[in-house]
Amino acid sequence: MMGADTVSSTVLRRRSWPIFFGIAILGLGVGVTAAVFKVTAMHGFREGWQGIPVFLAVAAVCGRIANSKVVMQGAVLLLVNPLRTYIIPKAMIRNVSVGDDGTLEVHLDEERKIASFAFGGSLIDRINRTSPKAERNIRSWLHSSPAIERTDLQVRWSRCILADLSLLLCVVTAGVGALWMALSSG
Repeated sequence: MMGADTVSSTVLRRRSWPIFFGIAILGLGVGVTAAVFKVTAMHGFREGWQGIPVFLAVAAVCGRIANSKVVMQGAVLLLVNPLRTYIIPKAMIRNVSVGDDGTLEVHLDEERKIASFAFGGSLIDRINRTSPKAERNIRSWLHSSPAIERTDLQVRWSRCILADLSLLLCVVTAGVGALWMALSSG
C-alpha cells in the first residue's frame, strides 16, 4: 500500500549497460576462477589467490558505470554518475540539451551545466538516439508540473552497494592475502 507522501520517480538509463557489464563481470569471474585454479595447481595458492582482488576491483568499476542513471523524482532531478550524484531542484534547471559529442547536459542558472555519464555520447547512442530520447523525457517532466520551491544544488558521493561491497572485499582480500604471505614467508 502506498502512502500519501510517496513520490513517484522515473528512472532513465541505458538498458544495455547493466546487461553488458553483468555479462562482463560474469565472464571475467569465470575466467579469473579458472586462472586462480590453474596458477594454484602450478605454483600453489600462495600465488593463485592474487587474481581475486584484481577481479573484485574491476567488478567494482564495472558496477559503478552500470549504476549510472538519471532519476526524475518529485521536484528534483538526480544525475547519478559513477562517483558523484547531483541532486538538482527542478526550479534550478534552465535547459536540457544534447552536446555536440552526444552527451546529455543539464544547464543550470549562472551558466553552469552538468553532464550525464549515463547518456554520454557513444557509438550505440548514435544509432539508438538514447540521449535525445532522455532529453525529451526530461523536458516533458520539466513542463509537467510547476516547480515547488528552489533549494540549492547538492552533490554527494554516488552509492552503489554491490560495487562498494566488491571494492571493500578487494581491499580485505588484498590485505589479508598480503599479511598471510608476509607471515608465511620463510
